Amino acid sequence: MRKRRKRIQPRLRWVLILIVIAFPLFYFGKRAYTYGSLRRAEKRMEREVLIRQAENEVLRDRINEYKRGAVLEAKARDDLGMIKRGEQVYLVPKE
Repeated sequence: MRKRRKRIQPRLRWVLILIVIAFPLFYFGKRAYTYGSLRRAEKRMEREVLIRQAENEVLRDRINEYKRGAVLEAKARDDLGMIKRGEQVYLVPKE
């Protein structure tokens, strides 16, 4: 004798298929969105770090220039009108 398989009703079959497909989409979809937003934030922060590193390098160079003294002396002469001891100053009147 042949065994008869019970046939699932078509409507129930489609509901089960939708559940099987929809559950992973809802579960992993939210995680994928979170993962994507975290990756974007990570890339943005990496760009900011590179910018800050470049700014720090420029500031380090400026600090080293001031430590050498030549820039400091030039700044004092130009901005503050300072002179060295024993130097003669020639003033040119403005017309």
